[in-house]
Parts: sequence; structure tokens; C-alpha cells
Amino acid sequence: MWEISSGQPPFINYEHDYDLAMNIINGMRPKIVPGTPLEYKNLMVQCWDADPLKRPDIKFLLNKIEEIHQSYQNINMTEGISV
Repeated sequence: MWEISSGQPPFINYEHDYDLAMNIINGMRPKIVPGTPLEYKNLMVQCWDADPLKRPDIKFLLNKIEEIHQSYQNINMTEGISV
């Protein structure tokens, strides 16, 4: 999800090595791109939970992303902008 919002792979400026892997295990996450919609940001943070049981499943993700997309379509339709 971060790669979609940023347009680049996460940790692009880091060596992809043992130290990076350990930092990620210990909770390091990429900085969220300014301007990322709050709903999308919250969903992304849920996906980063250290406990796999607390992460959303694919069905939940699909539903939430569709909701986010639909809400932006509705906003743009009322403003006369096509998505």
C-alpha cells in the first residue's frame, strides 16, 4: 500500500540487508507520504501491525479500498471532476 501511495519501493535509500530486516522486525516503517488520504493511511498502518492476527484480511482490505475509492468518486462527481 505504501508503494502505491508513494510511487516507489519502500526503503529505497537503504541497503536491503540484515540490518534493515531487523529494523523492520523491530517496528521501523516507511514515512507516510504527505497528502495520503487519512482512511488509506489508517488502513496501511493496520496492515503494518506486528501481530499478524490484528492485520486485516484481503476481503476486508478490498472492501475498505473500494469504499475509499467510491467516496472519492462521489466527492469528485459533486465537484464535476472525473476519476
